[in-house]
Amino acid sequence: MPRRPHRRRITPVIRPLPKPVHRDAVRLALAVHPDLVALESVDPSQSGGRFSIFGFDGIQTLRITAKAAQRIDPFKALEREIGRWPRVEPVEPWPMTGGWIGYLAYEAGRWTEPTAHWLGPRSPLPVAQWTLYDTVILHDAQSDDWAVAAVDLTDDPRRPTTEIRAEVAQFTFEMLAESAAPPPPVPSTGRSVTWNLAREEYESRVARVVEYIRAGDAFQVNLSRQGRVASKVNPLGLYRRLCQTNPAPFAAYIGMGPGSAVVSSSPELFLDLRGREVVTRPIKGTRPRIGDATADRAAREELASSDKDRAELNMIVDLERNDLGRVCDYGTVRVVSDGEIEAHPTVFHRTATIRGRLRDDVGPIDLLRATFPGGSITGAPKVRAMQIIHELEPDDRGAYCGSIGYIGLDGAMQLNLAIRTMQVHKNEVTLAAGGGIVVDSDPAMEFEETEAKARGMLAALGIENDGQDGPKRG
Repeated sequence: MPRRPHRRRITPVIRPLPKPVHRDAVRLALAVHPDLVALESVDPSQSGGRFSIFGFDGIQTLRITAKAAQRIDPFKALEREIGRWPRVEPVEPWPMTGGWIGYLAYEAGRWTEPTAHWLGPRSPLPVAQWTLYDTVILHDAQSDDWAVAAVDLTDDPRRPTTEIRAEVAQFTFEMLAESAAPPPPVPSTGRSVTWNLAREEYESRVARVVEYIRAGDAFQVNLSRQGRVASKVNPLGLYRRLCQTNPAPFAAYIGMGPGSAVVSSSPELFLDLRGREVVTRPIKGTRPRIGDATADRAAREELASSDKDRAELNMIVDLERNDLGRVCDYGTVRVVSDGEIEAHPTVFHRTATIRGRLRDDVGPIDLLRATFPGGSITGAPKVRAMQIIHELEPDDRGAYCGSIGYIGLDGAMQLNLAIRTMQVHKNEVTLAAGGGIVVDSDPAMEFEETEAKARGMLAALGIENDGQDGPKRG
């Protein structure tokens, strides 16, 4: 597609949109676009969750398959494509008014940590998919304001102008404001899930990780288990239900044509870049919530007072500080909070906040390359932890434990850590859950932690969790 000659900056058109509009009506209205993407703050009460972005009718897609990712560096490819387009003037308070939205799978890490004994390509979904959007719909959960942003990136006469695209979005919203309806209830189904590691197998591998740690190989390793559900699922419908059963500040939907999508409801912020300021918020430490006020209060207090969980998070804080130190000005990386307790629908988490200032010679992709994959889903030291992960986990992770978000043409970037994430392809849904294993980890408790983390995803699929040996298998 022809591009305009490179310019220093171009200014987007911003149009306010009528409210109130139920966000589910927006999802349904945009569902006619096969490349619909949504980055949503479904639970804005949590720190960092405020804005939602809906992209549709993209103008270019970078897609790197699992096989191609063995020879194509997705970081270089993405940086090259971003550099071919003009810069867009930022408009406050909106986080992104034109740019790339997509994801990197965990296995993209073979290009950042090549010695981690990577598994061969298995996932049917791409290792990387990013689409450039010149029109996005925006929502500010703080003010409940809606807007459409459009920017003129191409000279293609077949593409409507920014003014026309903004007018179409405005007209659509006027209709939505009159017809918006809440999403349907989550159905109860007869679906079943098959895990690659049943309880006994997972606990055995947790014990093996503890042996590695006692031998001095690592301090912490994040070990996960993966489930598969064979069922014809509408990906957008699944995402809508997931936003009900497991609302989160960094939810995401990446559509990839009929029957395929990455569906995420992550509570974890991986990277947030504004100007030269970068923030990361790793999560370590989990307790289940059961809905009983007394029991939940006790679980929260137990997590807050746990020396084990504090030490687990501190290890990852040190790792993330070191990763940021590769690309930040000396002395600017600092721990703002070393552990806050956050309440999520099915669990409590302990979360830290780390800030830094990028060096002037560093861009968004340099930052991403220096920190990917995230330390909270690998372990410490990172490379040895990843080697142990690839030894003990039977399957590749795919989008799970990768990262989903946007890279704006104004230089801003926000990415989640893709936990609580499902992959949908050809009538099969893949989900996973894991936890950080340390020297005094109890295998039974670690298994139960994966149960708690999977509960919201299974509920979105209509599968009941029995809390004992895993989800009921029909």
